[in-house]
Amino acid sequence: MIKTNKILAVLFAVALSTGVQAKVMESSVATVNGQPILASEYDSFLESVVEQYQASAPQVLTRPYAKDVLGKEVLKELISKELVYQASQEAKITVKDSELDEGLNEIKSRFVIDEKTGQPDQKGAEKRFSEALKKQGMTLKTYKAKLSKEIASRKLMEQELQKTIKPVEEADAKALFDEVQVVLKNNTKKIKEMEKQDPQHLQEVQAIAAKLKQLSAEQVRIGHIYLATTKDMPAAEVAKKAQLAQQIKKELDGGMDFSTAVKNYTEDKQALAAGGDMILIKGMAPKEIDAKAFTLAVGKVSDPIKTDVGYHIIKVKEKRAERNIGFDEIKNDLGQYIAQTRILEAQAKYLESLANKADIKITKEFEMDKALAAEEAKQETVKAEPQKETKK
Repeated sequence: MIKTNKILAVLFAVALSTGVQAKVMESSVATVNGQPILASEYDSFLESVVEQYQASAPQVLTRPYAKDVLGKEVLKELISKELVYQASQEAKITVKDSELDEGLNEIKSRFVIDEKTGQPDQKGAEKRFSEALKKQGMTLKTYKAKLSKEIASRKLMEQELQKTIKPVEEADAKALFDEVQVVLKNNTKKIKEMEKQDPQHLQEVQAIAAKLKQLSAEQVRIGHIYLATTKDMPAAEVAKKAQLAQQIKKELDGGMDFSTAVKNYTEDKQALAAGGDMILIKGMAPKEIDAKAFTLAVGKVSDPIKTDVGYHIIKVKEKRAERNIGFDEIKNDLGQYIAQTRILEAQAKYLESLANKADIKITKEFEMDKALAAEEAKQETVKAEPQKETKK
């Protein structure tokens, strides 16, 4: 099976919300059948992707040539978009005013939530949408033109995929479920057969099996108060955190509501939005927390727990025993997974067919390519040196 591109979701998430106003004689990073991919569009798109990673997976950006790796994927996506749009024009795909209005309203609906307050604000949505356009250097007219292209491309893609994608049947989901069971039961003989037949598919099945194992494992819902420490934190500061943890426990023993203590003391701002509640899967949390969470009775509050990252006080709110998840319970999810996989495979094949017929020229230079070329040249020089000595 075709490996799912890890940043594909990120790319599609920003595809309708990024863009800049094209300028006459602006530099390009590539051309597709003579049509330029503007450098400004590439830069804006890449910036959006980098921001997504900074928020969700900043460690990715610390890898060697991380921005080049992302940049290559962004450029590939922009080329694909241009290929599909050109194909939609050849197919004479039209976009009705009603379709454009519907698409525009869907985009505007994303601005209903006021980011400053986190609350719905329907009246301010239009203003926030206009400010976003201004930030991107676009007018409503230019954005509508961009959106119209996106809709035309999507309509063509849907038409093409419908021609090739086979509908998912229950038997397909059952076959996948049986493969997952092979992995869960560690049937080494069948696993080796699966690996020989399709290694990539086996990896996907193993990922599903791991997720299913988590869902079926013993779980506990806890309230969590967290005081952070670091390895380079001065001992005096660590001692203050330990003392504060003991103080919080005394206040809880004295009758303070746990949710109030969470609001007053926890340093886990992300969990604060959920009142400090989280679900723990047995064996997945740090061993110190895992030991307490799965032995404390429901309603009980722990003493401060020390881990490598700080002090924790937890309250056990709910427990769920390990359970067996049958086919009927997840067959719809498996069916959706198969459908999505088929969509991605068909989409990749269609894009490949368009690319094979197109005249694509990439002018963007990446540092990682220069470094690779330099290393290859160095290796060729090393290989040639013994031959020179032999001739002498």
